[in-house]
Amino acid sequence: MTASWLCVLGFCTGLHAAAWGAFKDSPYEGFRWGSYVRSLVIGLTVAAALSATRWAAGLDVLLLIGLLYAAERLTTEWWKTFVRHDDQSAYSIPMRLGYRGRPVESRTLRYVLGSGVALGLVGSGWILSNTASFLTHWSWGAQILLGGLGGWLTACGGAWKDAPIEGFSGWKFMRSPLVATAWAVPLSHFTHDPVVLVLSAGGFAVASVETYKSFLTGGRAPGKFATKVIRFDYPACRYVSAVVHLTLWVAVAMTLASGV
Repeated sequence: MTASWLCVLGFCTGLHAAAWGAFKDSPYEGFRWGSYVRSLVIGLTVAAALSATRWAAGLDVLLLIGLLYAAERLTTEWWKTFVRHDDQSAYSIPMRLGYRGRPVESRTLRYVLGSGVALGLVGSGWILSNTASFLTHWSWGAQILLGGLGGWLTACGGAWKDAPIEGFSGWKFMRSPLVATAWAVPLSHFTHDPVVLVLSAGGFAVASVETYKSFLTGGRAPGKFATKVIRFDYPACRYVSAVVHLTLWVAVAMTLASGV
């Protein structure tokens, strides 16, 4: 795939994430162009970085979409957790790194921990990539279970952040691992690279879960705004966001159908 087409994919994955974010959060915090454009810029930046390394040259389009989504979400959530310093009283559940539900105020501590998390993710990817030849001898079922690893990491991070505030929910905890493992089933037909499988399945799991939480819960408030009142009305913005989001899902479904 050429660098130009990869950047188109990066833009579309960023647009997909921005669409559900705008639909879900705008009634509580207003429509923020900075947040919307951020996902687009990160998606494009990640795509440009991948094209420069040629690491993704031989990957199927579906795998690239999952990779780009995972990278955009990891980058955004890492920044919001460890770097961004905003008023946490605006949220029912603090978005910043916290301990037992209380945000960590020390920037130095957050930066150190954030650097450690980033290095840990890179190190884990290096270990997985260097054991790829060994993992290819695993049974198909074992590889599928490995593909759900991204969902388990998402579940643990969500439980750390949310459980001290709203209690531990077994269903909520298991949701991401189950969805990531389910995505790993079709994606495993396109790659035997464990890093690609884990990241791509994790990316699609996040996209799927956020679609459910944004559009299919009957208008229930997002957890981070559960105790907040609706203060803004953006019907046109939310309608356009829903149409864009659905259109991009249809494109993903067509890509999956054409490749299976």
